[in-house]
Amino acid sequence: MDERGRRQWAAAEARELGWGGVTAVARATGLSRTTITAGFRELELPAGQRAIEGMRVRRPGGGRKALAETDPARPWAKTFRGNSRYTMSG
Repeated sequence: MDERGRRQWAAAEARELGWGGVTAVARATGLSRTTITAGFRELELPAGQRAIEGMRVRRPGGGRKALAETDPARPWAKTFRGNSRYTMSG
């Protein structure tokens, strides 16, 4: 289950529980209350818009930038991207 699915599932469970549901689901799952609230907002979108946004797990621009973009002094980073054999560890 990806991040979006987990948020929406937790929000649906909290909605079923009614008053205090967000807190109960947050305690049971370890998800934050704000994550569950974000799931509520996603569930309130029209089905068509939810389907379009469901194609992405994160918002556009979310996540870490590629090393080649953040450090132009390392031109080799683009060459070895995605190849774990050549990754540089800490």
